[in-house]
Amino acid sequence: MTDPTAIDHNAAELIATALLGRTPKDAERPWQLVAFPRGWLIAEDSADDARGAATHIIETTGKVVRFPSSVPPGRIMESYPALVSRGRMVTLPE
Repeated sequence: MTDPTAIDHNAAELIATALLGRTPKDAERPWQLVAFPRGWLIAEDSADDARGAATHIIETTGKVVRFPSSVPPGRIMESYPALVSRGRMVTLPE
């Protein structure tokens, strides 16, 4: 059964656009959403070295959680319930 309060991919994309201040098809810094059971990971495409960058997750509830670079994105997606306490809730810009 689907959770009626869960957001969909389109809503997650709007949240990510507000958070990042740019669309997924931005010419200089594009990004995409990578779906996993608890939500979407914002994967930023970067020609620059992205080491040290934080990872943002948009949960199916619409909540955004930021993880430090010390937590690998793959591990976040595989073990989200065990790692969510290592992240911090993000407040979206108005």
